[in-house]
Amino acid sequence: MIDQLTGIAVPEWLIELSPTTMRKGRFPLNKLLRNSLYYPCSAFDGDPVKHLAGNVLSFVYADHGYGRDEFLAELENRGFDNYDPLSTPRSVEPQELRPAGVDWREPFYCIWSVFQRREGCDPNHGPSRFSLLYICGEAVETFRALYVETGVAPKAVAVIQPSSDIIKDPTGEFAKDVLQYNLGGRPEILLYGGYLECEAYPAACWPGYPMNLCFYRRYPYGGSRGCVGIWSRRPPSEG
Repeated sequence: MIDQLTGIAVPEWLIELSPTTMRKGRFPLNKLLRNSLYYPCSAFDGDPVKHLAGNVLSFVYADHGYGRDEFLAELENRGFDNYDPLSTPRSVEPQELRPAGVDWREPFYCIWSVFQRREGCDPNHGPSRFSLLYICGEAVETFRALYVETGVAPKAVAVIQPSSDIIKDPTGEFAKDVLQYNLGGRPEILLYGGYLECEAYPAACWPGYPMNLCFYRRYPYGGSRGCVGIWSRRPPSEG
């Protein structure tokens, strides 16, 4: 959690979630989308969770470059410091993501995990629980299916060393979907950076995010790999 953004309380539905209701209950799509962070071309980069858990409680990752077994192995072997899974990860069916039907690009999988802070861990370490939804899906198609079609805006979008320049292009289709075509509105926060030093990112990649709140160093796989800036549409006091 960063001090420059307001923290949010863990919602009652997430507090009351049990291993059984998580595995067998109705999939809470809209609850996971509200106030979420959407990270396209994410690979297995856990840094946004490390830095923003508490400001954000629901993280939605999308990347079609990695297999299901690779992702599950990453969860098991690396995970998040001082957090344990609430339950075994839940496999989410395509119709649970979009009941109206979307032709997801194959191979498709979606995994939902909830993590809870270990008992006895300092509450200042992070929130008591947070959610991670990982979708093997193309960045633009996934955003449209989840956010544009539901009219829900994520709280934040991460554009971090994307595999395609289309993602950061301010005139590209992804930026237009995020900034113009979603009836839910624009995200309040934009993460932008990559493998370079912080000086290489003097401004956000998209217009409308003039306020730099802070930078963080990237350590996605244990070694320094660049820098990410966190940008806001307005000063925190106006949030």
